[in-house]
Amino acid sequence: MYIRKIIRNVLLIPFMSLFVLMGCDTIEGPYMTDYEGPNGEHWDVVQKVLLEEFTGHQCPNCPEGSAIAAEIKEWYGDRLVIMSIHAGWFARVSEGTFSYDFQTDEGNTLNNFFGVNQYPIGMVNRKAFNASSLMGPYAWWDAVSLAMEKEPAFGLGLDVSYTESSATLTANIDVHTLMPSSCQYRLSVFLTESGIIKPQRTNDPDYPSGVIEDYEHKYVLRTSLNEVWGEMVNESSINVGDNFTFSYTITLDEDWVPENSSIVSFVHHAVTREVIQVEEKPVIP
Repeated sequence: MYIRKIIRNVLLIPFMSLFVLMGCDTIEGPYMTDYEGPNGEHWDVVQKVLLEEFTGHQCPNCPEGSAIAAEIKEWYGDRLVIMSIHAGWFARVSEGTFSYDFQTDEGNTLNNFFGVNQYPIGMVNRKAFNASSLMGPYAWWDAVSLAMEKEPAFGLGLDVSYTESSATLTANIDVHTLMPSSCQYRLSVFLTESGIIKPQRTNDPDYPSGVIEDYEHKYVLRTSLNEVWGEMVNESSINVGDNFTFSYTITLDEDWVPENSSIVSFVHHAVTREVIQVEEKPVIP
């Protein structure tokens, strides 16, 4: 049993009126917490956090990482969004037990771009923590806690509809600016799936064979709706109250289960790739 790591100290971070990211400015305040969506709906915006977990079904240490991610998810609920990326050596397929292929072109691109070479490892909002954006599972608690403390710079309205007869889904996304900025941002939209029962290597002594035959893989990256780096949100400076709308439609693979799938949408800095805000919605509520 993995013991939840409780954050022992509250990290007090002085609010700054200005910070610089790669030559562009994001000004904190005044910001809006009451978000009015494109259809006139209102809700309070909260900062949500993306945990990208790099893993593989032939990685014996990876179930422990996934268990830690699940504990953090249980603590923060829908404020934490997890995307599990199967890539690298431990995601390889082989005849027999590990013939199922979890790999994707997008996952391989992310794995290579961020220089992942050990597993399990993860990124929290793709932001450096203790000098590196890549960190082992026991650093995820603190990194997520710190990321939750930020004031939201964007509100994301995400509406997902699915047509069973054609196996198509449409994601409509509204990006609402809460802070003025001269930075450029991109919108990425991915599909993930949970509830995938396939074998997984493990170091757990309860499994002498070293394999969990009926392991449940969660939050597995399946595909992107707008390519791996997404679409540009803004070309010039943005102001509080600016709205940007996007719509994407894809056909689900026959192997994917829509009832277990979700859309993950996030705004990230166009240069640093840091994730600024993220939202997740199930394909079928």
